[in-house]
Amino acid sequence: MTSRRRTAAVALLLGLGAAGCSTSGGTAAPGPAPLPAPRPFQGVTHYPEPERRALHTAEEELVAACMKRRGFTYRPQPLATGDHLSDVSPYGLIGVAQAVDDGYGITSTALSLRRPADANAAEGANARWKEALLGTPAHRVNLAMPMKREFYYHADSCVSDAKSRLFGPDYYRLFNTFQVLGDAVVERVRADPRYLAAQRAWSSCMKAAGTAARAFGDPQARIDADLRKAGRDPAAVHAVAGTELRLSRTDADCQAGAGLTAVVTAVQKDAERTLGAGHGADLTALRALRERAVRTATKG
Repeated sequence: MTSRRRTAAVALLLGLGAAGCSTSGGTAAPGPAPLPAPRPFQGVTHYPEPERRALHTAEEELVAACMKRRGFTYRPQPLATGDHLSDVSPYGLIGVAQAVDDGYGITSTALSLRRPADANAAEGANARWKEALLGTPAHRVNLAMPMKREFYYHADSCVSDAKSRLFGPDYYRLFNTFQVLGDAVVERVRADPRYLAAQRAWSSCMKAAGTAARAFGDPQARIDADLRKAGRDPAAVHAVAGTELRLSRTDADCQAGAGLTAVVTAVQKDAERTLGAGHGADLTALRALRERAVRTATKG
């Protein structure tokens, strides 16, 4: 777990009392190192938080430079802080260490998420400023995607100019291609008999532990609902935090018992082989653009 997440978890417990300290099951039991959490196509469209932050900062600076060249002022926007949900597994996977430290990250995100004020709000009524930033329909570029999907961008926008300078001119096509393919892989995995068998085993384990849950994601939905009901009542939020830590630990233990990570890894590999057929060169190209952009954004 990153130091940010540990800090958030400690703040959650200190701020709400002892939520989870005696109910989360303590520290993770020793054992073999967990398998890495699988993501479609080795996570080529997913950037961990340090990379997201560096790339966001670099893009914002490039947008500001583009706007300046066109005679406008753009104030770079910082990335929102305190979001612990950006790195969740698309399959609902959760490990014991994560469960012990931060649960699903739902309550801690609700307490710590801070979105920056819009530093460019005053320009909202300036049509020419907005056209420079976002582009115009006359310069719309349509890109055909797999699964009969389509993506478009405005080639005359400073947003697309910044993206192309940082990642390369073909990034829009490549990134969105693997977003579409990745979503299809996740859907294929979730419908696979091996995944569904693991889900049934997990559900039986959850029931034996005193929690009714039929599908992966049900526990998170319960915490979301409980948190909405809690509103701003500190005592109610405290109770939800404790429930989240207990429930996520049981979830993680039952997932481990069902061998879910290994199942997802195997099924995902099969799905990628089918759905990614013919896209090998694109995948290699996207990895190269990604690595170059990360090096550029993090240098110095």
